[in-house]
Amino acid sequence: MARAAAAANPGVKSGVRIVVAGDRGTGKSSLIVTAISDTFPSSIPPVLPPTRMPDDFYPDRVPITIIDTSSKVEDAGKVAEELKRADAVVLTYACDRPETLDRLSTFWLPELRQLEVKVPVIVVGCKLDLRDENQQVSLEQVMSPIMQQFREIETCIECSAFKHIQFAL
Repeated sequence: MARAAAAANPGVKSGVRIVVAGDRGTGKSSLIVTAISDTFPSSIPPVLPPTRMPDDFYPDRVPITIIDTSSKVEDAGKVAEELKRADAVVLTYACDRPETLDRLSTFWLPELRQLEVKVPVIVVGCKLDLRDENQQVSLEQVMSPIMQQFREIETCIECSAFKHIQFAL
């Protein structure tokens, strides 16, 4: 993620801002906490304060700050401002809630275009461990049409912060 963001803004090495956005309950905050601490949180506030990654998290040692965002309608203006200041955006959906995946192409990705956010976008399906076993589809099947429509998507993954599972496309 850091390399993609740094490539989007050549010459800017003072730090990378990664903004995590998505619908309520898609696992944004849990994803951030688990990525930083390597443990799943037992309790978590609705929105985390800006979180700095350890300096040795990436080999190039670029300081990375992760910005969690609120899903409340009344916070939409603040979320929009954070998205505009991002060096990279992580959009989340919940693997056990297909409507949150639909909202990527009906709301979140069009919103990024409307705001003229021109940074790498990484789509992360969270809560993979909660997906209905009868609903097994490949990530490629699900994301291919969305990635063709929204070329700003750099990559997609599905994961479980709870079980430390990650699948890459």
